Amino acid sequence: MKAIINTDSWDSLQARALAVARQVDAGETPAEVDYHLSFADAAQLFSVLTPSRLALLERLKGLGATSLEALAEQLQRDPEAVRADLAPLLDWALIEEDGTGRLCVPWDAIELHVTLCDAQSA
Repeated sequence: MKAIINTDSWDSLQARALAVARQVDAGETPAEVDYHLSFADAAQLFSVLTPSRLALLERLKGLGATSLEALAEQLQRDPEAVRADLAPLLDWALIEEDGTGRLCVPWDAIELHVTLCDAQSA
């Protein structure tokens, strides 16, 4: 499974959820779906996924399960600064921490889709 991070309207999100609900109501089992994380606009998306957090995700994906200290060393950053960047990524389920404190990216891939549009047309 992959994580798909995008900008999307509330109407679009509701339509997707309604389509899945209709499948369930019809007795169908929805296919395994990717993890979708949607933001109202690019500003909100990039306030959460800052350049340092994107770099952290990319490095952690390449390393596999690892400790905070090893990740900080790989990023050449202070462990406390890395810890601060981990919190929102954990909250948004883009990374996971196991019982031993090892961190990992649980997704086969992470895709970013950002649509820029005129605020009046949104």
